[in-house]
Amino acid sequence: MHLNTVDPPDGGWGWFCVLGGFIINMLTFGQLKCYGLLLVELVEEYDTSAALIEWVNGVAYFLTFGLSPITSIFVRKYGHRRVVIVGGAISGIGMSLSYFSTNVAMLFITYGIIFGTGGGLASIPGFSITTVYFKNHISLASGCVICGAGVGALVFPYLMQYLLDEYTTSVTFLITGGITFNIIVAGALMRPLTPQVKRNPAPTQCNDDALSERTKLNSSSNSQPKYDAIAVRSSESPQTERVSTKKQHEYVSDKNCDVESTTDEKERLCENSITRNQSKYFYLRDPVYILYVLAVMFFAFSYITVFLMLPAKVLEDNESGEAVMVSLTSLVEICCRIAWAAVWDCRFFCRQDVRQTAMFISFVGAGVLMSLSVLVHTYTILLVWSLLMGSLMGVLWSLVVPVIVDIVGAASTGEALSFVMLGEAVLFLFGPLITGSLLDNSGTVAASFLFTGGCLFFAAMVTAAMRYKTI
Repeated sequence: MHLNTVDPPDGGWGWFCVLGGFIINMLTFGQLKCYGLLLVELVEEYDTSAALIEWVNGVAYFLTFGLSPITSIFVRKYGHRRVVIVGGAISGIGMSLSYFSTNVAMLFITYGIIFGTGGGLASIPGFSITTVYFKNHISLASGCVICGAGVGALVFPYLMQYLLDEYTTSVTFLITGGITFNIIVAGALMRPLTPQVKRNPAPTQCNDDALSERTKLNSSSNSQPKYDAIAVRSSESPQTERVSTKKQHEYVSDKNCDVESTTDEKERLCENSITRNQSKYFYLRDPVYILYVLAVMFFAFSYITVFLMLPAKVLEDNESGEAVMVSLTSLVEICCRIAWAAVWDCRFFCRQDVRQTAMFISFVGAGVLMSLSVLVHTYTILLVWSLLMGSLMGVLWSLVVPVIVDIVGAASTGEALSFVMLGEAVLFLFGPLITGSLLDNSGTVAASFLFTGGCLFFAAMVTAAMRYKTI
């Protein structure tokens, strides 16, 4: 009796796991993105600077993303479901305890550290579960999971604005904390795939001639150790010889090459065995992956800056309706995420060069728009600007998972994505402090937006270098 590796079913219960990931993103990142609505209220209530208030959100973002490598270890040991449930409980407790905060130091602990830690434990399993259940439709599945953040940013602005109008910031934290506990329900949906149990299998080696030769060798001496598929290759086993030539110094065990049907399955399983025996973090030595991490780091920082500063931009122009502005921007982002996530699965657009080129063009467009924001001073034009920015952000987020799959492969996507999130965490920790200081010193959001535009142009340059390295 032995366990066979389970291929992704590309559907089935996987869509409920996608729903769970969607809820996690909606409740975690939706609330983090709407923190800008609390900015002015908290500055006045705690009588402190905008930089410190923004830094609270930066700490929460830092832990949400920075704990991703540790979370990946927990997921491998305990599974997606348990890690998400624990993370959901911690997130709910942290948000609810913010009700008792009377100064910015307490808010750092409850919202920044506790809520951020829970978000870090819940977010990575919400993303990586798609690679377990999906293969051909992974772009669509991951796009649906990621767009949960957009839905959260669409719903929570109205909820927070209503709670702030009717109650206080403390009560707002308490109510949203109760809602955050629903991450536990999302975690319960993440049922693990169970490997199939095969009884009394009749194993066939990747090459039948190699099996015959190995049997002869084993029968001549029971004390001889097991021979692997490469060790027993002979002149009659060209297939095994090709495997050895292609991947020198790699070990392929007999049991990893046991299959039960066609030659294609034999070749595929042997290739998987070689891949599993490569260096575990081989992508950390890949310059294309390193450049990709840099590009996504600066994009993610620019993304949260837009939602943090957009309400302040509306109020700066003596306008109202900041909640509507944030919600409509998120709505456009959601539509673009879903639409483009389906596009990247199509025959032409699933090519690596096409995806990387689209990422470069989107970065340039977003950088130009961000730089032009200093010329916008009316609500109508600002609304058009925010909708265009939301559409470009949606395109970019829909590319995050497909591009990393192109670089490292689906099997390594979960852990590789955790290092991407760790890189983003560094900018999330210091970025809000920088943009908040620019706001405090200049008295306008223009300086913060120009700084963010520079970050987007830098991401475009890095993407161009990544494309050059790929060629």
